[in-house]
Amino acid sequence: MHKRGKKGIRVLLLLFVCSLILSGCTKEQNEEPVAEQETGGFITLAPDAYDSADSAILVEKKESEKRLVLYNLVRGKEYYLEYDGSTRFYDKYGSSVSLSQLSEGELLEVQFLKETRKMVTGRISDKIWTMEGVNRFDLDITNRKMKILDEWYELSDDALIFSEGGIAQLMDINAQDTLIIRGVDHEIYSIVVDKGHGYLRLTNDEYFIGGWIEVGQKVIRQIEEDMLLVVPEGSYDVHLSHSGIEGVKKVDIQRNQEVELDVGDIRKDDLVKYSTLVFTVEPATASVYMDGKSVDISRTVKAEYGLHQIMVKADGYQTVIQYIKVSQNAANVSIKLDAEKDRSVSENSTAGSASVNTAATTGSASATTGSSSTTTNTTTGSSSTSGSNTSTSGSSSTNTSSTVSGNTTGITTGYKVNIDGPKGAEVYLNDTYIGVAPISFAKKQGTHVITLRKINYQPKSYTIDVDGEQRNQSYTFPELLPQ
Repeated sequence: MHKRGKKGIRVLLLLFVCSLILSGCTKEQNEEPVAEQETGGFITLAPDAYDSADSAILVEKKESEKRLVLYNLVRGKEYYLEYDGSTRFYDKYGSSVSLSQLSEGELLEVQFLKETRKMVTGRISDKIWTMEGVNRFDLDITNRKMKILDEWYELSDDALIFSEGGIAQLMDINAQDTLIIRGVDHEIYSIVVDKGHGYLRLTNDEYFIGGWIEVGQKVIRQIEEDMLLVVPEGSYDVHLSHSGIEGVKKVDIQRNQEVELDVGDIRKDDLVKYSTLVFTVEPATASVYMDGKSVDISRTVKAEYGLHQIMVKADGYQTVIQYIKVSQNAANVSIKLDAEKDRSVSENSTAGSASVNTAATTGSASATTGSSSTTTNTTTGSSSTSGSNTSTSGSSSTNTSSTVSGNTTGITTGYKVNIDGPKGAEVYLNDTYIGVAPISFAKKQGTHVITLRKINYQPKSYTIDVDGEQRNQSYTFPELLPQ
């Protein structure tokens, strides 16, 4: 069912089990159970007797059957043990806990009776580390690595992915998800999708086409016709802006569910409001673009109220992509680029710093970096990911989570990516509708998010990695689940 794990974990776990055996804390698998002599000559097992020990990942708790499904990393084998009221569970510090306090993905040290499959004790291994609330990560599928907080970790061949109580695949992980990650040393062996994602569709949004949408501090992008946004589950204020007009709506996003948000009641005022922006940019030779158009920063720049994308680039420096929200009549915008040689993230990263300085007499604007709203002295940055079959990508900045908008690094002329199934499903490429499966699109190397949708079925998104080879690439995804 699973491939064998890497030697690192196998050796570590074998050494750990051997150390227990040598210390007398466990019995070899073929030894007789520990026993005690009772009055009258009858021999009974002691309460903590066992003849086998193992280190394994907790895959599933079948409480109705009083069984635990486990996965042995050394043998690459799944099996089960039964428990009852005499079975004892412990945390990594040796304190007693209930079974409800153990979760899927934990690495357990178990002691049991082999013949009856009866578990005697189960303890969370003290060799592991756990990271919770991980929403900034880069996944390199090709090399089976994950970058967390600027540090790379190996992804074991046996690494298990858990989502909604079941086993999932790497392509099911979206950069909008929040993860629980467990590992030994620098090797990851389990990932749990703690908080997933849902979907947001705008209706009656004709006026806002070409404007901007900002969902909480998680998602920010330009509004297109008939788009389906992937959004982390939770409650948000949705900000929309276009032609100097802003509107705010509230929305609740649930995992794997689609929400329609009617924005038709947000109307355009008679007067379009403008702000005056004064730019200070280092180096002075840098080019500045607002909403994709070049602007002359040697003079003041007129900008409509609302959200604007600012891009600053110069030879020998890292490009900065910055979002500013204009809400009053004037503001000073300062942007400083980092030299190319100082780059500490990936080759496709954007970095630098920007701040918006305002005075009470001149109004204000706020800066938005990547996918989060910030104020002054905001540092920007983004990271891209790649993989052979599937990967996730997004932008990373202080106190923000990743966003997925699709990262492309080149077009393979004449070749296509085919989405063959499920047939009849609407297909969205990086939130943009492209048609109904089976369907193809021009092959662009890089990370993409494919979202599938059918009426009366749960939407589903997959993160794929498109290679740069001169060949067509095809995907057939599982059928969608009924709502």
